[in-house]
Amino acid sequence: MTSIGSASAIEKPQAPAPREALQSCPRQGPGFVRVPGSATCVRVSGRAVGGIDVGAQRAAPVTAGQLSIDTRTESDLGPVRAFVRMGHGRP
Repeated sequence: MTSIGSASAIEKPQAPAPREALQSCPRQGPGFVRVPGSATCVRVSGRAVGGIDVGAQRAAPVTAGQLSIDTRTESDLGPVRAFVRMGHGRP
């Protein structure tokens, strides 16, 4: 008779590791949070607008959106910043 193993050898599912709480970066301004394990701070912001433009002959939907990502970190040569803004439609 072949033995497969005891009940204690069965692997139990492990709980996910607790996430680190995001720390704010007050020196960079409001909305910035520190990337865990680094000195980099990032802020993600945006907006969305929707409505209907009603004219004499037609009605058309109006949509607009914007997404901004601002990343800042300190280096040996001074501050380093990367900023990206993407948008669509009229504001």
